[in-house]
Amino acid sequence: MASTSEVGHVKNVANLGTGIQILQEMGAMYNPSNINIQLDNLIAIKIAIDSAIITLNSKIPSYKNAVANREVAIEKLGRTSTKILNFSKSLNITATDKENIMNHVKKVRGDNKAKAINPETSETTGISTSQMSYDSRIANLATLINLVASHPEYQPNESDISVDNLQTFQQELSTLSSFVNAAGNELITARLNRNKILYLTDNNIIKLMTEAKAYLKSLGQEAQPYHKAFIKLKFRGLNQN
Repeated sequence: MASTSEVGHVKNVANLGTGIQILQEMGAMYNPSNINIQLDNLIAIKIAIDSAIITLNSKIPSYKNAVANREVAIEKLGRTSTKILNFSKSLNITATDKENIMNHVKKVRGDNKAKAINPETSETTGISTSQMSYDSRIANLATLINLVASHPEYQPNESDISVDNLQTFQQELSTLSSFVNAAGNELITARLNRNKILYLTDNNIIKLMTEAKAYLKSLGQEAQPYHKAFIKLKFRGLNQN
């Protein structure tokens, strides 16, 4: 189910299109002196919004795919770090060293993991927070590897937790996460570009539709049927979505 926020954006765009159709139906009767609410300008804004939404929608699959690839690779991170911890406990190193390794393992496992992000509904902060959480775990893995590698006693017979293979695994995760970050940042930019046109310019659609409604009301009885149809169209601001 789409979020309340995204439903609000979609409804605003749909109502803008409906509003333009009403104004077009009025023909020569709709002739405002305010250039901002003249049909040519409103149609140009609708075209720009549609283009921004097409761009936004094209970024979502790339982000989803990048996230899925990282999820597959990172799935074994918790098990691997736990295996490192258990092997380290078997070594002839100090209790302080073992505790230090345990603390780093906890960071790698990520006790406060980010919630799954739906790119079709999440706004920018959710995506950014998710990125930072994963990047932090992967960075902590690099620190953990360096930590265990500093102990000559760390020489496991199990190849999956050898230093070389751990370094390869960490680099793989880092690369996959960089792909997610790039795709996520593109998605953030695309969503911001949509919001700029809808809400954040001096002549945003909320302002323009309010002015168009006022103009229709000023036309009196002849335009009353169009005015009644137009005022049924509800537009919600960015902070109301």
